[in-house]
Amino acid sequence: MTAPDAQPTDRPTGGSDAGDGDALDPDRPSLTRSDERLLSYLADVGADYQAFVAGNTGLYDDHVESRLTALAGAGLVERVSGEAMYRITDAGREALRDDCPRWSD
Repeated sequence: MTAPDAQPTDRPTGGSDAGDGDALDPDRPSLTRSDERLLSYLADVGADYQAFVAGNTGLYDDHVESRLTALAGAGLVERVSGEAMYRITDAGREALRDDCPRWSD
């Protein structure tokens, strides 16, 4: 008998279920509203420190840290230095929807 919380065998392991928001599939990123906000902000400013990204987007620092880590894992942003400075990648620009407003608008 299979446990009630067991993963179906036809689903890839390590992926996230829809709606959990903890990880992104690099092949088909599912962006949260926060992700879109972060990507739009970084597309406008270039690169910025995580703390400044949080302050300038109005999001909590812990949330920004977790989302930037997930976005970096999906290849949509990258760390610029050993410090927590990030910039958007070409894949991140492509992942932004056409109807996603620019941060500065």
